[in-house]
Order: sequence, then C-alpha cells, then structure tokens
Amino acid sequence: MAFIELGGGDWLGMDIDEITRVDHAAELEEALVDNRAAVEAAIGSEYDIEIDNGKVFVVVSPSRWFEVEVGRNGRLVFTGNLDPDGPL
Repeated sequence: MAFIELGGGDWLGMDIDEITRVDHAAELEEALVDNRAAVEAAIGSEYDIEIDNGKVFVVVSPSRWFEVEVGRNGRLVFTGNLDPDGPL
C-alpha cells in the first residue's frame, strides 16, 4: 500500500496489482499442495514451496528449483534452474 496526496489530505491508495499477485500465489500454492503426489512424480523428487514477491517456486534443493506459473491453456508451467544430475 502507498500513501498518495490529493488536494489538502492524504488518501490511502492500494496496489491492486500486488493484491492480485498475492491471491494468485495463494491459489498456486494450494494447487501444488493438493496435487503434491502428481507434481513429485513429474519432477522426480519431493519439494518445498516458496513464495517471493508474488512468484511461486518449487524448491527441490538449493541448486534445483522451478518457478511455477499458469500457462494460457490453464496448465501449470515449471521453469527454472535445473540440476544437471537431475531427472529432467
């Protein structure tokens, strides 16, 4: 949130984009928790979920992680840093 000045008073302005990112991240996190078995089978490992600045990450290890987004077709898209010794 940010304070903006209009005329003689201060008004509270809300960053709608940030609220949308937080809501979207929460929905993604829920999907990753609800579908944990399928995601683990796909990436070949257990994982932790981290959220940073409205972005959602699946973390397998410090050297292997994925940013998770919803593609235009509504499917989860995993992109990121892959461990060269990993299964993907």
